[in-house]
Amino acid sequence: MNNLEIPLVSVIVLNYNGQKHLKECFDSLYELNYNNVELILVDNNSKDNSVEFVKNNYNRVKIIQLKYNYGFAKANNIAATQAKGKYIVLLNNDTYVDINWLTELVKVAESSYKIGIVGSKIYYYDNKKLISYAGSSCDKYGKSNHIGENKTDHRIFNTDRKTFYACGACLLIKRELYQKIGLFDSLYFIYNEDLDLCWRTWIFGYLVMYASKSFIYHKIGQVMGKETLRQKFLGERNILRTVLKNYELKTLFKIFPVYIGRRIGIILRFLVHLDILAIIIIYIYIKAFSWNIIHIKSLIRKRKRIQSYRTKDDRFLIQFMKETIKLETSLRNL
Repeated sequence: MNNLEIPLVSVIVLNYNGQKHLKECFDSLYELNYNNVELILVDNNSKDNSVEFVKNNYNRVKIIQLKYNYGFAKANNIAATQAKGKYIVLLNNDTYVDINWLTELVKVAESSYKIGIVGSKIYYYDNKKLISYAGSSCDKYGKSNHIGENKTDHRIFNTDRKTFYACGACLLIKRELYQKIGLFDSLYFIYNEDLDLCWRTWIFGYLVMYASKSFIYHKIGQVMGKETLRQKFLGERNILRTVLKNYELKTLFKIFPVYIGRRIGIILRFLVHLDILAIIIIYIYIKAFSWNIIHIKSLIRKRKRIQSYRTKDDRFLIQFMKETIKLETSLRNL
C-alpha cells in the first residue's frame, strides 16, 4: 500500500478503571508505522481518572465518556457509531501493539473483498513467546477454543488462514460489513459477543481471517480477574442466545436437545460424586435459561433479521466448524 491507498482505520480502546494500562497501550499506538489512524477511547464511567489521564497526555485521542458502565458489547457499539474509518478495530486497553500491527492487519483485510473481520495473533504479556490466540475453533454447540493457546510460537502459527472467530481483544471489522449486520448484541454485556458477531459474519457470506504477521501482547485476566460465578453465568447465557439466534430452525431442532442433554450430563456427573459444584452449575444453567426466556422477544426479533440475510447454510458452517476443531486438535501436541 502506498500513502494514497492507505485507508482510514478507527481504533477503539474500551476502558473501565484501567488507567494503569493506558500509558503502555496508547504509547504503542502512537508509535505505529501506519499513518492514517483515528484513535478513540470509550470510557465506561471510570472512577480512577482514566479520562483525565488521556486528555492530559494524548491529544490525538477522541474521548467518548459514558455515564454508566455499559459493558464490553454496548460501549463498543456506541463508539462504533462515531468511528469514521473504512475499518473499525476494537482493542483491549490492557494490551500493547507491535509497530507493524495495524499495517499487517489492514494488508489482510485489503487482500479480498470477501473478508469482513480480521483478528491478530495475540501473545501473553508476561511471556512474549507464548501464544494466547492464533485462530479459533468452535463446535456446533457453541463451545469455542483459541488455537495455539499456551503454545510456544511455531512456524505453523505463521500462516494467515480462515478462522471461525476473531478474539474480541483485537478485532478488525470492515465498515461495509458493520453497516449491514451491526456490531455486537448489546444484551451480551461481556463474553462470547465476538463469537456471535463472527458467526453472523459467516452467515452473511463474509470471511473471518487470522492475520499471523499482525500481533499484540495482552495482559490476560488483568482487567476481568479470576472467573466469578457471574462471569460463568454471562458466558452460559450468551452461548445459549448465540445458538438460538444463529441456527436455521431445522438445525436448531437437531442441535438443541443435545445441547440440553450435555448440560444435564454435566450436572449428573457432579451429583454422582456428591460435589457441591452440582448446585452451582444447576443455578447457572437455570439462571441462563430463565434470562433467555425473559428476553425471548428480543431473541426472536434478532433471529428473524439474521435469518433474513443468510447466504450460507448451516451445512457449510458446521462443516467449517469441524475443520477448525480438527486443526485445533492436531496442534494441541506441538
